[in-house]
Amino acid sequence: MTLLVVWAEKIIRILVTIGSAYGFVVLSSYFFRRFLLRKLALSKRELRRRIDTIFPLLHSLIKYVVVFFAAIIVLRELGVDATALLAGAGVVGLAVGFGAQTLVRDIVTGVFLLFEDTFSVDDVIQIGEITGKVEEITLRVTRIRLFSGALVTIPNGEISRVANYNRDFTRAVVEIGIDYTADVDLVSEVLEKVAQEYAENHPHLILEPPLVQRIVRFDPSAMVIRVSLKVLPQEHWEVERELLYLIKKALGREGIEMPYQKQVVYLRRV
Repeated sequence: MTLLVVWAEKIIRILVTIGSAYGFVVLSSYFFRRFLLRKLALSKRELRRRIDTIFPLLHSLIKYVVVFFAAIIVLRELGVDATALLAGAGVVGLAVGFGAQTLVRDIVTGVFLLFEDTFSVDDVIQIGEITGKVEEITLRVTRIRLFSGALVTIPNGEISRVANYNRDFTRAVVEIGIDYTADVDLVSEVLEKVAQEYAENHPHLILEPPLVQRIVRFDPSAMVIRVSLKVLPQEHWEVERELLYLIKKALGREGIEMPYQKQVVYLRRV
């Protein structure tokens, strides 16, 4: 009977420990989210971006730490020597650490990426030749959704340079090639008119007046004129597509031909 009472008390303490651990994880997550909402003086979009990036990571850390200590308490209640297990785990961890340097590098890089706010969830970034929207950031990997729909997983240790299209502004740059026989001043006037009309019709996208740079370089079959507009983050692709369409129509109305590759063949009689 005494043994039954002892085990009943142990089971009750184990259940209380598990329940307390679960409650601590839930409450800490709730209060941490509330703390972020109060303390971060950011716009709603920026606040959501930061919370979606940092909150899952800290929630996981809290959960793992709480589960670890709860497991030690439960093992002690069951009569298992947790000290010996911790010592053995330390030796195993040391042995694994020598063979897991890449994993350690990934985790360390992940910590710096998160706390330096290099990029966040929902940002559109470019890493090497990979461009897409960030769907998840963990301590070890970053997952990016490409335009094609493919989900690419990149170890954080392999991230050395990042182009982020979600910070402050981007710039729509359109380069137009014109024939060497064309009137550069006339073409520049047409491009300025098109860019100015587009900026007036889309004031919510354009941050600064458009800039037309007359000749930026000479190509083998064309002179290149550049049009640039400072726009909101991520909007430069759409602006560039629209400008290309409008410029093509405007040049056609003015009778200005777009250059194309020409090949001249000389026939020689022998």
